[in-house]
Amino acid sequence: MSSQFCGLADASFDPTLVAGSGGVNCADFVVSCPDGEVLRQALFRRESPADPWVLAESPHCEKDLSGAVAVEFARLGLRSSVVGVQPSGGWSLVNLPTIVYADGAVQEYAATVLGTPVVIRATPLRYSWDFGEGLDPLVTTDPGRPYPDQTVSRPYGKPGTYTVTLTTTWSAQYRADGAVDWLPVAGTATTTTTAPPLTVYEARSHLVADPLR
Repeated sequence: MSSQFCGLADASFDPTLVAGSGGVNCADFVVSCPDGEVLRQALFRRESPADPWVLAESPHCEKDLSGAVAVEFARLGLRSSVVGVQPSGGWSLVNLPTIVYADGAVQEYAATVLGTPVVIRATPLRYSWDFGEGLDPLVTTDPGRPYPDQTVSRPYGKPGTYTVTLTTTWSAQYRADGAVDWLPVAGTATTTTTAPPLTVYEARSHLVADPLR
């Protein structure tokens, strides 16, 4: 990585001579980090606007923990979401809502990445419901709820046997051993869950002579 460093005088930094400014005290330099490491730029600090800038940390290479965690997350093998379909029993009716819902559970995994123990926490980001009738999937951030508090449903327009398939997209955060804050993980992962076949019937009304008992 090519960069530029501006010289220090008496451990003070002149903020007008920043990298790329063409200042007389600036010089180009090249830092080459090994695979699996990233460059951290120099860090300057001052206690107050009246104080001089002090070099607190020189440019250096360090382990690319966040990149390695992203690779680990991509190959974790997340558990698929648990799917519920109502009415229960493997059947539904034409033109009535078929209710679907997922558990929406957060998953946590312990791993060691570049020699550092970390915890990776995967959270459902969105749900894509394919009802198997040839229409576009129903995409939502809501995992849905069972009857009578249902929030995600779709009616079937004609009788037949259908398969409901859920694709869950997951985002993730990680926390290194001893750290307090959770940091974002680049990228997403997906899992797929297929419910048992669902038979959709067409209900017809009939007039009868005697009262139903």
